Amino acid sequence: MNYRLFILILGTFIIGTDDFVIAGILPSIADDLNVSIVAAGQLVTAFALAYAIGAPVLGTLAFNLPLKRLLILSMLVFTVSNGLSAIVPSFEWLFVTRILAALSASLFTPLAMAASARLVPESKRGKALSFITAGITLGLILGAPIGTWIGNALNWRYSFLLVTIMSLITTIGIMMILPTIEREETVSLRTRLRSLNSQVLLTLTVSIIATIGGFATYTYIAPILNKITTLHNISWFLLLFGIGSLFGNLIGGYGTDRIGASTTLKMSLGGFSIILFSFSLLTLLTPGYTTIALASIVALLWGIPGFALNPALNSYLISLSPSQASMTLSFSASALYLGIGLGAIIGGGVIRISSIDYVGLVSGILVGIALVMFMVIQKFCIKKQ
Repeated sequence: MNYRLFILILGTFIIGTDDFVIAGILPSIADDLNVSIVAAGQLVTAFALAYAIGAPVLGTLAFNLPLKRLLILSMLVFTVSNGLSAIVPSFEWLFVTRILAALSASLFTPLAMAASARLVPESKRGKALSFITAGITLGLILGAPIGTWIGNALNWRYSFLLVTIMSLITTIGIMMILPTIEREETVSLRTRLRSLNSQVLLTLTVSIIATIGGFATYTYIAPILNKITTLHNISWFLLLFGIGSLFGNLIGGYGTDRIGASTTLKMSLGGFSIILFSFSLLTLLTPGYTTIALASIVALLWGIPGFALNPALNSYLISLSPSQASMTLSFSASALYLGIGLGAIIGGGVIRISSIDYVGLVSGILVGIALVMFMVIQKFCIKKQ
């Protein structure tokens, strides 16, 4: 593997860490900045929606600028925004810095994928791209638990300080290691929109609903697990979730190749719905060693169907529009982050209207709706064909 890829992998790793660590330190942020846990959860919404909008828009606006210069600029803005997040005096300013971090991340990630494809021979591009996306997964598996542990052991601001330091190292590394990289021709936003036929749009809707269900729970996983286990530091559970997510990615890819994307997607949605239901069931038990053990099992299992969805969904989307696969997948990423943002809103609404006990129940129902909707879409597609 080209050694220059490691600096790009480090970039996506730290972006993944920054993205997922917020859930683990949410109660600390709420307490320190004197806001409710629901209000603090909207930081996830701000980041996700800014990423969802920024990815296609900024990518199109900056298509004629030098690739290396954009990578440096986007990571530098990411560094500064996280540095400011560590010292903000109020919740409102933290909200602004999270949006800036999301916009810079939404520009860096697709640029890193484009750069990785240009740094290796065509025969190795698929593997190079998988390494770049694996950086985000590693951020979930290692970065988020480490950042959560630091934030809870010291102060939540140190979690952002960790991200800032690693982002600065990445920025310097890009400047020193990466060569000047020529860009491929990029199509306009209007051309990209042409790939969104009705079947693709409906399938993206399934992705959004399923992601809303998953992140309605994940955004508030810290207070949920605090209630189930009475443990304050949930870094252990996030580590288990990350391990399950890694296996989920592998199982989803294997299942897609062996039994097909649609079957794998349906099985993943069904299992995901059941796992999310279990969070509400666990709140009915008396906290103790039993609930800690059960919560650990659920955290490990949760990531398997949740992340097995990704390769199956993307493979299915490619089959719907094979001639414009890259464009379709860019909208898939936007749909994912839109679902993350809306999930934080829905989860917060459930807590505000009822209690945190019902978040898992609502999440499971939403993923179940996504499963039913996908089954209906499949029948529609077959009839159209």
